[in-house]
Amino acid sequence: MPRLHPRTARSTAVAAALALAAGGLLAPSASASAPRGPAAAAPSATVLGPTGDAAALPVLRLDDPSIDWRELLVDRDDVERRADGTAYNTFGGFGSVSCNNTSKLLLDYKEEQPEAYWRIMRMLFDPVTGAGLKHIKVELGADSNSSSGAEPATKRSADEPANVLRGAGFHFIADALSINPDIETEALRWGEPSWTGNDPVKRYQWYKETIDAAYDTFGVELDWMSPSQNEVRGGTYQAAELAWTVQFAQWLERDAAAPDARYDYSHIKIVALDSYREGDAVAARILADPEALEQVDALGYHYDIVGGPNVTRLNKEFGKEILYSEGVAPMIDPQYRLAADPSRGGVGGTVSAADIADRFINAYRWSAAGADPAHMTTFLFQPAVSAMYEGTQYSPKHLVRASDPWSGYWEGDVGLVAVRHFHQFVGDGWEYVEGATGGDGTKGDGGTNVDTSTRTVLTARTPAGADGEAQWSQVHANNTRTDRYFEVKVADLGTAGRPLYAWETRGPDAGEEYDANYLQNTGVYEPVRTETIDGVEHDVYQVKVPAYSILTLSTLAHGTSGATAEYVPGDLAPDAEDTILPLPYRDDFEYDEYPVTTVGGREMTYLERRGGTPRYTADQDGAFEVVDAGHGHVLQQQIHAGNRGFTWNVWGNGRQDVLQTAAPSTVLGDHRWADYAAAVDFRLDGVDRDASLANYAGLGLRQTYARGGDQATYAVRVHEDGRWQLRKLDQVVASGAVAGFDAAAWHRLAVEARGNIVTATLDGVRLGQYTDSSANPVLAGRIALTSGFYNTQYDNLAVTPVQGYAWASEKIDDADPRLTYPDGFTFAQAGYAHFNRTQHVLTAGRSVTVPFRGTGLNLFGATAAATLEVRVDDGAPRTVQVGPAGTRETSYWLRDLGNRPHTVAVRVVSGTYTLDGVDVLTPGRP
Repeated sequence: MPRLHPRTARSTAVAAALALAAGGLLAPSASASAPRGPAAAAPSATVLGPTGDAAALPVLRLDDPSIDWRELLVDRDDVERRADGTAYNTFGGFGSVSCNNTSKLLLDYKEEQPEAYWRIMRMLFDPVTGAGLKHIKVELGADSNSSSGAEPATKRSADEPANVLRGAGFHFIADALSINPDIETEALRWGEPSWTGNDPVKRYQWYKETIDAAYDTFGVELDWMSPSQNEVRGGTYQAAELAWTVQFAQWLERDAAAPDARYDYSHIKIVALDSYREGDAVAARILADPEALEQVDALGYHYDIVGGPNVTRLNKEFGKEILYSEGVAPMIDPQYRLAADPSRGGVGGTVSAADIADRFINAYRWSAAGADPAHMTTFLFQPAVSAMYEGTQYSPKHLVRASDPWSGYWEGDVGLVAVRHFHQFVGDGWEYVEGATGGDGTKGDGGTNVDTSTRTVLTARTPAGADGEAQWSQVHANNTRTDRYFEVKVADLGTAGRPLYAWETRGPDAGEEYDANYLQNTGVYEPVRTETIDGVEHDVYQVKVPAYSILTLSTLAHGTSGATAEYVPGDLAPDAEDTILPLPYRDDFEYDEYPVTTVGGREMTYLERRGGTPRYTADQDGAFEVVDAGHGHVLQQQIHAGNRGFTWNVWGNGRQDVLQTAAPSTVLGDHRWADYAAAVDFRLDGVDRDASLANYAGLGLRQTYARGGDQATYAVRVHEDGRWQLRKLDQVVASGAVAGFDAAAWHRLAVEARGNIVTATLDGVRLGQYTDSSANPVLAGRIALTSGFYNTQYDNLAVTPVQGYAWASEKIDDADPRLTYPDGFTFAQAGYAHFNRTQHVLTAGRSVTVPFRGTGLNLFGATAAATLEVRVDDGAPRTVQVGPAGTRETSYWLRDLGNRPHTVAVRVVSGTYTLDGVDVLTPGRP
């Protein structure tokens, strides 16, 4: 049974959510019973549409005398300006951070499904039809895990030419620039290649040669550099990084005049220090250093809306931009939010689209910051596109999820719409109207807490002195249960009496598709009266901002481009179905079937244009790349004792010369694979560079989320001395030794899973077998290859079905509308390790009903021990004991059902049962 496609699932999702809510069957959230404000009265007049000849738009009127209006003054002169009349701060908008291997699978989308790839890129970067992201920051990788994965280093030794074809980052930049050449670009490091030894001279060589390689390969001229280590912490390290930042800028200026300069590097602007919060402390360091004041162009810090007196001085006295230089994108797709938390419409809630809009506005001016707000004008999503496997650390958080390159399936998120509310109506260089910009609410993690604010609004106008009539736009973010009512009083901003065009995003009404009310031109507001304030006449507009919504008001009928169009339900849905990666799957790492293409004016093969990156892999540590072995290509783990990188250690003791220790691994495949066999040829590295580091090759299966070690739940390792281990969750469950093992020869390693029985073989001879009779097996997932810090080689990978067993499954989220909870539930918004960050918690007496078509199912998720009553179809109930089980582990499973429709009802008899999701087993088509 395929996963519900967004285009067909919407009505089902909404109907299920509303039916549950109407029947009182959901455990209500804190907001469920809160009263709503009065609705707008039916319009008493209409005006022509924005083009003058379009369908008439309703005039929105709010005539209820009980409304308690709040005042918003929009005055053309309420702009903080320098002595020369220019504004201190102008609108910067949203951008993307591509780092930690989060964009890796885009390389595969581009090769396998180019139409889907370019659709994704246009959704992100097209300034007219898409989100129009304005800034891209990429990681200078070090081949070590910097949270979600390992970004490859451009240089693994001092004498290796910089290679920006490795990884997806610079491809991402180049292709985005082909859509909009005005996007600003930037680079930043997390870890560092160990060959630099943290020596500034060698580090500069790495940076500078990468800057030149980006130009030579893609024609990219970087606009920004953030020379410091990402989120460097502590006074000692921040002082050293600021000194390095100044040195870097000075050397870059020197080299701008060199004969081999690719372009004028002095135009590259410098960000300091990309800290985790601590913005005011870093600002104080810059203020105390005259050279830093000269060289630094912007202060960037993360996950904070607090400014401070030093931030204010940098901004107002010295003209430095303030950047929210890393922030989250929305978490939990709206269709799941809506089913689990219907009162917030899928648009509101913690880290929702409304929350992200709220963060951006409060990052400019938050009431609790007093006279020293942050004045952040740019917000960078980390990441904007989750082109990584589901279950990777910190996923999902995205504007677009792209985890299935074999099918071209992707999922657009309402975050794209949230960005359009700003970018489509506020132009570059527009000036903030201070008194009508800012928000309140209690401080949360990177923003404000849901249901705590009373006002969140950004107002911006065309630059003073610009040609033509003055225009202005206003964006409201309401992440609370209460409708808001404002009298917007406007003075001297263009012709008096102009209508304001209202563009609104909120949740669905009864019976509507979940995205029915995204970016809708709901009508126009006209002045209801004029009012004289301090001797100046103001037009007064009466405006409603619905609960859990984003609202844009603008004098521009169709935005700054003149082409903004209403969202049509399904705009964020792909044409492709979410099909499983079919088995058998094989890879000999030759890729001869792919055409030669031109990159930067050079013809390149598949492997050349990808810097040796193999298909569908996602490195978690180390670097798995395809190399020429003389007789053909093989996959080789490139990181060994002599070139392993320095880790991103800011959350440890802060030292920057700590060598990575996590075992190299790469993940591949579909997390819906169930019962299957994986096999690969391997040859161990014969060079012993460090005897303290284990030399082995490993293969595992049923990988579901990033968890270190083997990555896969069940894995086998073979060491150079012939010792082998069969492991579950990194614990040895069987072991032995192969007599006469030849470490220099090629061997074939295989591991097979049939239900809960796992078997490992080497060269066709069984090594061991493990029957997982525990309370927490894992019964579906991808494969993983592992290695020591050696140049282990692999070839002829094969993943094949097991005769008589189901290799395919469908993964259904606990918040999927097909699942019903007739006795209520508690919804938990969980961390990245849990499927879609959702969990449903059931106590005694509560139940879940799972309708499906297939031959079996797995109920999975971290749960305490519980007693369940399970009924299959019309059969007699059975009582079972489950748990405790950990993250993504199976708490209960059924097999040998006929491949037909079934209904499984699970009721909690005692204890507490937590459901994360369901795997439905299907026959699949080999």
